Amino acid sequence: MDGPIGVGVQVYVMEDAGASGSGWVGDPTGVVIARGSAIAGSALDVERLSGRVWIVAFDEPQFRRDGRGPFERADVAEAYLVPAPPAV
Repeated sequence: MDGPIGVGVQVYVMEDAGASGSGWVGDPTGVVIARGSAIAGSALDVERLSGRVWIVAFDEPQFRRDGRGPFERADVAEAYLVPAPPAV
C-alpha cells in the first residue's frame, strides 16, 4: 500500500454532487476491496475518474442522486475517499 488508502481499509466516500448532480445520496461508508479502473458502466461517469481508483464495497446498498442504484460496490476515485478512524 502506497498511502493511507488500500485494500481492507474502511472508508467514507465524501464525493460531492458537482456540476452533474450525480453524487451519492449522503456520505456512504464501506471497505476497499480492490484496485478499480475507469470502465464504462460503472456507478461513476468515466470522465470524472482521475488518478488512483479503488473498488469500495458499501456497508449498505447506495443510490446516486440521479436515482441510479442500488449499488453494492463502485469504482471510486481515491480523492473522494477518507480513511475511517481505527476501531479501538
